[in-house]
Amino acid sequence: MTLISPRRGDDPGPLPPGRPGYAGLRYSDVAEAMDEGLLIMDRQGRVLESNENLRAIVGSTQERLASVQVDMPYWEVVDEHGAPLAVADYPFTLAVTEGKATRGMVLGITVPGGTRRWVRMNVIPMSPPEGEDVIVITAIDVTKERAGIAALAAAEHRYRLASENAPIGIAIVDPDGTLIDSNEALCRLLGYRREDLVGKTFHEITHPDDLAVDIAHVHELLEGSADTYRIEKRYLTQEGRVIWAQLSVALARDEHGKPLYFISMIEDISSQREAHLALAHRATHDELTGLPNRTLLLDRAQQALAQSQRDGTSVALLFCDLDHFKLVNDSRGHQIGDAVLIETARRFAGNIRGGDTAARLGGDEFVVLCPQLGSPHEVERVAQRLIDMLTEPMSGAPGGVTMTVSVGIAFSGPGVTAHELLRNADAAMYKAKTSGRDRFALFSPDLISQATERLDMERELRDAIRTEALYLDYQPVCRLADGHVIGYESLVRWRHPQRGVLNPAVFLPFAESSDLVLEIDRWVLEEACRTATGWGNGPDAPDLTVNISARHIGRGLLPGLVAHVLRESGLRPQRLLLEITETALLGMTPTAASELDTLVHLGVSLAIDDFGTGYSSLAHLVDVPATYAKIDRSFVSEMTRSPARRAIVAAVISLCQALNITVIAEGIEEEGQRDLLRSMGCNFGQGYLLGRPGSKLR
Repeated sequence: MTLISPRRGDDPGPLPPGRPGYAGLRYSDVAEAMDEGLLIMDRQGRVLESNENLRAIVGSTQERLASVQVDMPYWEVVDEHGAPLAVADYPFTLAVTEGKATRGMVLGITVPGGTRRWVRMNVIPMSPPEGEDVIVITAIDVTKERAGIAALAAAEHRYRLASENAPIGIAIVDPDGTLIDSNEALCRLLGYRREDLVGKTFHEITHPDDLAVDIAHVHELLEGSADTYRIEKRYLTQEGRVIWAQLSVALARDEHGKPLYFISMIEDISSQREAHLALAHRATHDELTGLPNRTLLLDRAQQALAQSQRDGTSVALLFCDLDHFKLVNDSRGHQIGDAVLIETARRFAGNIRGGDTAARLGGDEFVVLCPQLGSPHEVERVAQRLIDMLTEPMSGAPGGVTMTVSVGIAFSGPGVTAHELLRNADAAMYKAKTSGRDRFALFSPDLISQATERLDMERELRDAIRTEALYLDYQPVCRLADGHVIGYESLVRWRHPQRGVLNPAVFLPFAESSDLVLEIDRWVLEEACRTATGWGNGPDAPDLTVNISARHIGRGLLPGLVAHVLRESGLRPQRLLLEITETALLGMTPTAASELDTLVHLGVSLAIDDFGTGYSSLAHLVDVPATYAKIDRSFVSEMTRSPARRAIVAAVISLCQALNITVIAEGIEEEGQRDLLRSMGCNFGQGYLLGRPGSKLR
């Protein structure tokens, strides 16, 4: 028997004896039924047979193949790596020349037209018992398979490149929680080498407080109730630092739904988290002092009130307002003012009970919330401690600035809300202000109506300053011998839209209880100095007298304000006389004395106003560098009818002459008063007899 059946069209002859009969079955039928390509060569390398699959693979015909010789290659052949093969190394050449069999070799064959096909072939030399030796070649086109493998390899390469160059951490975690792979970004984020990180469980690198939430989400993925999850959590680095990250996790499953591994993406959000926390902190805390602000205070107050209802305790709120703070800002600048606020906040926070809250509402207003009080006396001790702790000069404010504080205390009651508690404490604080400042006062219901009146008056006064409804009258100060005007005293007035012109006695008490008096005094000083400059600035120009509120004294701030106004207006300091009431000098501190000395060194003159109405008047004349003393009108008006009053006036004049202090008598309305004063040696005075206040000099 020969291996090769006759070619198509030839008579196949009888089947071999002893074999089953296959009626009409030919070699060509079997060859064409194969999935592989089939080619048969003789030992000389001539193609004897090929099937259609083989011809399709190599892009040729049977006739063309029949003319091919082994030593005259028909194809360009490369190995599986793309390297060209010499003809002598072709597997079918080796089979012809050396009888060498080749199995499973992958070659690249460039077919006519330039297309390269990849073929996996077996080349087998065969020596049948009967007939001539042949070489049988089977081939399978693996071009698509190889392209798929190449695409998969490229995809894997791209994934690896993407993973290694990704700005976020990527980890592959098996179902039991062990890391089986990670990229370099995750290693950098957690501070591990890859070989040290791989093999750890996510439990080991997760912050203990976040582990339970993470595990719960993992179980949801494993149970199939969720496909992915995304959370913010904390990780522990190798050095033990805590970092915040956003974790996104998906679970990969096989075709049967069995969990294979988790794909975790970890993005460092520590900086964003810090920024978010900073924003949240700024929303509930004062930026300058770091104390809780109004929003957080009211929230805590409401919680404290709710708790007090449950446990039967009391809640107190202390409203603290720094005295004369605006003068600090105006005279020393906002930098010093901020330093005072920061130091005050530090002292407040350090002098309250544990569990209390110190807050800043804004400006110079601070609040202390005291929950769970057993006795009202507890909060009174807290209030006194806050008052006492401000007696020391502010460390962050050069020049010895000291502050006092007025404190209002309100207690919780049935149905009282946090806002009402704050309002009540504010009303009590105003009571402390009007009672002399530097003290605390308790809330009572009648304070609400008083507070309403005060707020209305303060609002109208602020509008008056803004709309220039305030103006100045000037009353002459005259020489008693001949009535010659030596200067003018500035007197503030208010054109009220409903009540007409108001004297300062009507509205200044309201201004004195708030910072408005500082604004009014500053405006008066600026306006009066500017006006006085218009009277001339020579040696014969009249002097200017300006009253200064007691609230300015003793804070170390007035000299700066006066110096600034003098520079801006151009008024010579020698023409300015500042009047300070005797009561403002009671208990004068070293700071106040230094302040008055500084004013005198500026060239400004000082006068003690309302002299004789206070206490320790003789001491004031000695301690205060005053150039003038003004005898109060209450003595002058009665001196012609009261020997006692007359004796007091005479004594004051005599004493001032001995101390080289010039006396000015106030309230002269009768010629007899003027003549008596002149006979006592008083050289100057003012009053309706000498000249009424007027604005014609403006």
